[in-house]
Amino acid sequence: MQDPRTSALHAFRQSRAYRIGTLLRRLHLGLTVVVERRLHEAGLTLTRPQGLALLLLAEHPGASNAELARLLDVSPQTMHQTLLRLERDGLVTRRPHPCLKRVQAHDVTAHGLELMERGSVVAREAIEAAMGSLHRDEQEALVGLLERSLAGLSEP
Repeated sequence: MQDPRTSALHAFRQSRAYRIGTLLRRLHLGLTVVVERRLHEAGLTLTRPQGLALLLLAEHPGASNAELARLLDVSPQTMHQTLLRLERDGLVTRRPHPCLKRVQAHDVTAHGLELMERGSVVAREAIEAAMGSLHRDEQEALVGLLERSLAGLSEP
């Protein structure tokens, strides 16, 4: 006789829910690898977290470490390390926050914007190539399904 705990685990691993979660994770990880490889081939050494931080800073100039960490759903410590690397490489500057004395505001430099723009073109092309097996209408349907699924995760 099979252990009920093992039976439940087996049933879960055979479920649509498990397959959806696994496939989404594999797609995310696979796209990350493809994009980072293409960025490297293009001579862009930005990591995904660095690129996302630059993108957010371009959209939210003067954002603090804590604000960026919340927007990217990473720890403040992780964002701090990312910003230090970006600052070291001349892609981000720091200045005192206009309202909060103990907080630093961050801005993207012209060089950071240029790298981000080049990187966004490479990333878009890599993702479009990876999704090339889907017709345009299938890609739009996938986007709609994913957006509806994400909306279902919202807390009431």
